[in-house]
Amino acid sequence: MTLRSTTTAVAVACTFVAASAAQQAPQQTQAPLERGNVLLVVADDVGCDMIASFGAHPAAVPTPNIDAFAATGVSFVSAYTDPVCSPSRACMLTGRYGFRTYLGDAIQEFQPEYSLSQWELTVPEVLALKSPRPVTNAAIGKWHLGSISNGGPIHPNLEGFGYFRGTLGNFFFGQTYSNYTKITNGVASTSTTYASTDQVNDALTRIPLMREPWFMYMGFNGAHKPFHAPPANLHTYALSGSPDATPHEHYRAAVQAMDTEFGRLLASINPEVLARTTVIFIGDNGSPNDVVLAPSIPGQSKGTLYEGGVHVPLIVSGPAVNYPGSRCYAPVNSVDLFPTMLARFNVTVSKGFLDGRPFDGVDLTPYLAQPWRAPLREWVFSTKFVPNGVGPYAASGFMIRDARWKLIERAGQTEQFFDMASPQGEQANLLTAPLTPAQSSAYDFLKSKMKKLIES
Repeated sequence: MTLRSTTTAVAVACTFVAASAAQQAPQQTQAPLERGNVLLVVADDVGCDMIASFGAHPAAVPTPNIDAFAATGVSFVSAYTDPVCSPSRACMLTGRYGFRTYLGDAIQEFQPEYSLSQWELTVPEVLALKSPRPVTNAAIGKWHLGSISNGGPIHPNLEGFGYFRGTLGNFFFGQTYSNYTKITNGVASTSTTYASTDQVNDALTRIPLMREPWFMYMGFNGAHKPFHAPPANLHTYALSGSPDATPHEHYRAAVQAMDTEFGRLLASINPEVLARTTVIFIGDNGSPNDVVLAPSIPGQSKGTLYEGGVHVPLIVSGPAVNYPGSRCYAPVNSVDLFPTMLARFNVTVSKGFLDGRPFDGVDLTPYLAQPWRAPLREWVFSTKFVPNGVGPYAASGFMIRDARWKLIERAGQTEQFFDMASPQGEQANLLTAPLTPAQSSAYDFLKSKMKKLIES
């Protein structure tokens, strides 16, 4: 397959910075780790600007449970993914960029549309093939990787999950967070329990039934549209008006409700089991354009290749973490979760892995021991194209950036090249004037890396 084709205070606060000597801690000797379980939790449409502990926005949502979780792990403040949900989730579960999985946009799961191919190898499938010990698995909550022409209600099972209980996608066509279709291993039922609560209930019901070691993928529907008023006991917002009239407040209440239920999830897992579990929390893309507040920029958030669309919160906690409450400033991609999760089960991903298909992730485990260590990758990448599949595409674009410079290419549009260390950031396209030698060198570097990647 071949695709051709104003930063704000939020983006600056959540951007790459070099780890300073002050952030370095003394070396510690770490005992060999007994590999345990992995719990991957994905928040829907929740960017860095919405999580208080990331300090990326002056009006962040109160998220005391995620903040407390961050105090137990490593916060990756320079984490990037694709700007919409389905491609991001595929990146996490396959370790492959969207142009390899042919997913560049949100899947319309109720249409006969291209979706995640059963040829792709997901984390549970690789574990079944390569883990030295049997690994129990389950997927709970929002899936959004299949379609009616590709597995339909059993798509999660066809992708390697022995147990699935959740929603196939978003709540549309009259469905709400309190009245929606839920699938259990292909069998449909109706749930009237608030979705974030229901999904945590399902996870807590399943975990005690899973023999260790286990891998659980848990996707919240929160806080994706439709905007709504969550149960009052789950948030602190005084909501007024309809969700359409006050979307900002209703969206933020949904984020806080998700935070409340995330806290209940961790508090309710057997402490001995939790101590053996690596827990990963990540947002699948940036916050929606219609709910962001200044200094975030509507039109440069979810669905775009700007920082507000591709820069997401990522926190990892568990037995491999040496310095709880630390922050890692190295650039990381959502594809990096694939080898990181496999490593917790003593499965190593390397070139030529299995059938030789290209993969793109880098194991983040070294950062858990030494968050300040030298970066393991020079740049991060994301893409957006429509429609899903092998093309041709009505629209396509790529983003690549390193610690300072960022390049965006979109088919039929002018290239954009930014100095993310400048106050103007994404508000000043450097290509509108002659480049300095340093700028030209940085542009050529990113351009060549992007071309080599896409053609690989």
